[in-house]
Amino acid sequence: MGYLIERTAQNLFVTASSVKENGKKRRIVIESRPEFAIIKLTGSKERFPLSWETIYQIAKQHQANNLRLEAEAEKAHSSRKRNANQTRS
Repeated sequence: MGYLIERTAQNLFVTASSVKENGKKRRIVIESRPEFAIIKLTGSKERFPLSWETIYQIAKQHQANNLRLEAEAEKAHSSRKRNANQTRS
């Protein structure tokens, strides 16, 4: 589970998720600013600023892809089930 450190001008989220970089697992840190977020890994100097609009668009695209993949999987499952029923008859 992640935790939140409150600051006056920004919020800092340290997630429970980690990414392996240079052979070490590092936690993902998100600094929340009014106009954008900064994504970084603990112990790393690299910082990636993203606007909230960009984050929203990425989330929206991921949701559309997930729904598409779920529909394809359901279609393939029902097709296999239908074929299995036809061979039994």
